[in-house]
Amino acid sequence: MFLKLIILIIVAGAIYRFFGGKIPLIDREEKSEVEKDFGNNIEGTSKCAYCGVYMTEEDALIYHRKAYCSNECVENYKKRK
Repeated sequence: MFLKLIILIIVAGAIYRFFGGKIPLIDREEKSEVEKDFGNNIEGTSKCAYCGVYMTEEDALIYHRKAYCSNECVENYKKRK
């Protein structure tokens, strides 16, 4: 009985795949090199937590897990508290 169940599952899976079905854990599509590099080539932007100016993530100053555009904004944030 158990052997018949296993054979039935294998046959059903083969038929499913034959007609274009994809099994989620087995049929993972690999990303092309262009898709892999796409996120790395574009500079991310962040919004200053104090004044709202947008800047690149590379230029952002991080203070208490928030991004700031300048030391002046960081100091103003500290004074406000």
